[in-house]
Formats: sequence, C-alpha cells, structure tokens
Amino acid sequence: MERAWWWKAALYGLVTVMAVLYLIPTVVPEDKQPGFIKSHFQKKIQLGLDLQGGLHLVYEVNVDKAVSDKVDRLSSDIEDRLQRDKGVKDVNVNREGRDDIILSFKNPADQAKVDDVMLREYRKSLDLVERNPATGVVRLRLDPDQVEEVRDYALRQGIETIRGRVDKLGVSEPTIIKKGTDIIVELPGLKPADFERIKSIIGRTAQLEFKIVDDGSEYMKKIAALVPKRDSKAPLGPTDIDVKAEVWNEEDSGKQHEDYYLRSKSRDALQKFVAGLSGENAVPSDHEIGYEEISGRSEGDEQTPDRYWRTYYLHRRAALTGEYLANADQTWDQNTGRPEVAFEFDHQGAAISERMTGDNIGRKMAILLDEKITSAPVIKSRIGARGRITLGSYGDPFQLQQEAKDLVAVLRSGALPAPLRKTFETQVGPTMGRDSIQKAKTAMGIGAAAVVIFMLVYYRFSGLIAVVAMLLNMLYMLAILAGFEASLTLPGIAGLVLTVGMAVDANIIIYERIREELRLGKSVRTAVDAGFARAFWTVFDAHVTNFVAGVVLYSYGSGPIRGFAVTLLVGIITNLFTSYWVSHWMFEAVVGRRGAARATLSI
Repeated sequence: MERAWWWKAALYGLVTVMAVLYLIPTVVPEDKQPGFIKSHFQKKIQLGLDLQGGLHLVYEVNVDKAVSDKVDRLSSDIEDRLQRDKGVKDVNVNREGRDDIILSFKNPADQAKVDDVMLREYRKSLDLVERNPATGVVRLRLDPDQVEEVRDYALRQGIETIRGRVDKLGVSEPTIIKKGTDIIVELPGLKPADFERIKSIIGRTAQLEFKIVDDGSEYMKKIAALVPKRDSKAPLGPTDIDVKAEVWNEEDSGKQHEDYYLRSKSRDALQKFVAGLSGENAVPSDHEIGYEEISGRSEGDEQTPDRYWRTYYLHRRAALTGEYLANADQTWDQNTGRPEVAFEFDHQGAAISERMTGDNIGRKMAILLDEKITSAPVIKSRIGARGRITLGSYGDPFQLQQEAKDLVAVLRSGALPAPLRKTFETQVGPTMGRDSIQKAKTAMGIGAAAVVIFMLVYYRFSGLIAVVAMLLNMLYMLAILAGFEASLTLPGIAGLVLTVGMAVDANIIIYERIREELRLGKSVRTAVDAGFARAFWTVFDAHVTNFVAGVVLYSYGSGPIRGFAVTLLVGIITNLFTSYWVSHWMFEAVVGRRGAARATLSI
C-alpha cells in the first residue's frame, strides 16, 4: 500500500505541476514570465469574439456563378471530345442562359456524332432537350439535380476555402459556419489595422482564368468606328476614349497580327461605352471585353498616360482555369526586381495548357485574376505546366510584395468556387467582454463559496477533501483548455460556472455510500474502500450520460453552443478524475497510509 500511495502521489503531483506550467502563459503577463516558460509553454486560452472583440462577417455565395462555371467546363470538355475523338472541326459550342449548351455544326450532318455513346458519358450532368438535323443545332441542359449538387458544393467548398485562408492568417479559434446560402465568419482578437487586409483575403475569389484574345476581329474594327472622334494630339482626358491598333509578327512564320483596342484613363468610361452597345453592335454572346490596367510607357513618338486601361476582345469561355493549379509561390522578376507569383499546373492542367497554347501560337493569351486581366502575353511557343502572374510595374515595392504573398496564400488554399458578396459586417469591441468576464468571476466566486460552505458544514473534514478536489478540477480543466488553445466565449464561461457545481456532485454520491457502510458497523478504512468501489459505476454512468449530451451539442451546434460543449466535455473528464481517483488517494492518506487505522472519520 505504501508503494502504491507514493506512486499515485508522484503521478498526481506531476499532473498538477504540468497544469500550473500550462496555465502560466494565460495568467501571467509575457514580460513577467520566466525564460523557461517562454521557451516551452506558450499556448494559452484564447478569448472569443464576444470577450475580446474582433470581426463578424456575413457573406452571400453567388451560387449561380458556380453553376454557370460548371456549364462552361462541360462545354470545353464536349468541344475537345468532338474535335479529338469525333474529328469535328467546324463546331461552335456556346452557353446560353445559365444552364444551356448550344452546339452549332457548320455541317448539319455532324450533329449525329453527338450520339448515345457520347451522351452516356454525360448522363449524370446533362439532358438532351433539342436536336435539329436541318440546322445542325443540338441543345443540352444541365440536369436539375446537378444544379443543386453544384450549389451545395459551392457552399461546402467555400467554407473550407475560407477556413484554409484564415488558418494561414494565424487567427485562433475562428468560427466559420453555413446558414442558408450565407457563410458566417467570426474572427476574434484581430487588430483594427488588419481588418481591411484580412477581409480582402477572405473575400477574394482568386479565380484564375486563361482566355485567348480574338485579335484582328472585324467586330473590334466596327466598334472602333463608333468611338467619338477627338483630337489625337490633345492629352487624354479623365473620361476620354482613344482607339489604338497594335501590330506584331509571329517569330517563326513572320505572320502579322493586328488588333484594335480602346483605351482610357477610366475603366468606368470603357465599361459604360461597352454597356451602351446594343443590337448588332452588342458584344456577341460567345465573346466578352476584358480590361487591363497599364503603366505609362512610350509608344513610338507618343508618350502614353501615366496609367490607363485598355480593352481586349476575348473568347468568353476560359480555355484553362486555376482549378488545375498544383502549386504557387512568390518570385522576383530578374529584369525589374518586382515581385511576381509563379504557378504550376498539375498533369491534366499541363496537358490542356500545351494543347491550348500549341493551337494559338502567335496570338495573345489573357491571364485573368478575379475577372481582371493581369497580363496578355503573345504565345510564342507551347507552354506546359509553369507560368507567372505579374502584379504591375508601379506602386510601393513592399506593398506589392505583401500583395504577392497574399495572392500565393489564396491560390494555395484554392479559388472560391463562387464569388462572395459581403452582406453584413460588424466590428465587436472588447468592452462588453471585459464586463462579461468580471460578472463571470463574480458568479463563479459566489457559486464556489456556496459550494465550499455547504461541503464544510455538512461533511466537515471530508468536505475539505471535496473542496480540494474541486480546486484541482478547475486547475486541470483550464490547463487542458490552454493546451489546446481553446477559445473561451460567454457560453464557455457558463460551462466553467456549471462545472463548479458539478465538481462536488460525484463526491456527495461517494460520501453517502461511505456513510451507509459506516452505519453497517464497518471500519473506517473498509467503509472508504467499499464506498468508492460501490459508487464508481453510478458516478461513471452519470458522467458518461453528460458526456454524450456534450458530444451531441458539439456535433450539431455551432459557435456559442460549441464553446459551451467544449468546456462541458473537458469539465466532465477532469471532474471524474479528481472526484474519484484523486479524492480516493487523499482519503487513503488520511485513513490508511503506513498501516494507520483511524477509528473515526469526520463525514
């Protein structure tokens, strides 16, 4: 018995010392902590949004955009299948509305190649709604079940993507949940100076697209003629629009390319002009106008504005997207010293890139990030798995470097499957939290005092053992929360206060069993052992029942309910440990150590 008692004393003593060490970073200011603590014990309890303030955001997910993107990917795949497997060269594949794909064959007889074998591969995604052998038009529509599946995926993946970005920011215990078609984000402990940057990173779609520029089109020549005439020698005004022609030759063949584009100091001016085009002048449904911001440079004898926006006439359907990205990293342009983002495609993306660039050598390929063109280089040869995104050649270098790092973070975490629109934002201050903490301390103090007084009056010396077990229970509980860097919220504080009451509940059951054994005339030592042994399963069952309830709350709850559940689960575990095993050990120290057999027990 002597050896067993000392082994338990060493074990419980070690546990208590470790609990104290884990709690020091939480309760002692950092400048007053010993060097050993700073080196080995820096985890601490975090305060939730309601206690220390922070950022509360609500985003609406544009699930319709996710559906249309799905249709675009199916369109590209069908066009590739027709050209590669069926040998069809003259086919236009366009999206109509949100859900429809229109296949227009130049040779109407080719529509028969969209046969049952081919359609069987898309039976889970697309329905055949129209086939016209006379005109060579086939209409496919996204299956309604697929629409719902894409919507659900957009929400689930949106949450995971945001969580990945927030984790890279180092925010402790963020809350990210789905509510209808909204995503709620709560970020505690942020500095106001970081709010805008973090909101930008969270809400950034990071949608990377590669689209071929349709240079030399008759459409842009026609639109250029509609631009109001102005004195070409006069400087470009804030809302003026210029027409320019860009000419370049292919390196190998020498073939000349000519592309008309519009430029202005204001992107809004260009967009307003394009939006005003209607009828036969409207942008064709299979094309779109893209915009790139350009820094000032010399063009021949003319000096361009310091910064301006220019247009590109693009094929609407993206030839390649960022969903095939395998990696991204920050690099530096060796010529300009400016930060860039280098990216790498996976095997499938590299194959698509090689095919796309190989078919369009000599033409321009626009690289779009969140629907904004970052660059549009001329394709000089096949491009495989690697590429670069330039971030502009002007601005603060340190700001550009931070922008590159942020872009790498969002690309690595993946593009959002659909754009987000922030519908609500509030910045929570810590004043309410300080008041809540003070009130919680008061409530816990009153509750603990009431429990201590009751136990000491009713159970006398044995009640003191229960009080010590209660204090150890609180110590172990807080240490575990600190070890996991748990976030303490208002409901979590309620769980702590509840634990004060629960802490002696098991002791009361055990003490009543010991009293029963003493009334039967058993010795103190025998009564203590029998009381603990016979009360064990009753105490254990009660804790298991509460634990199951806590698991359910954690699994199906969210936000504050989860905070309460975490505190409850940890409290149940530590309470069972202290109220049964630690209390039993303390009774052994009083009634049975070194063979002493007390004749009486104050209980």
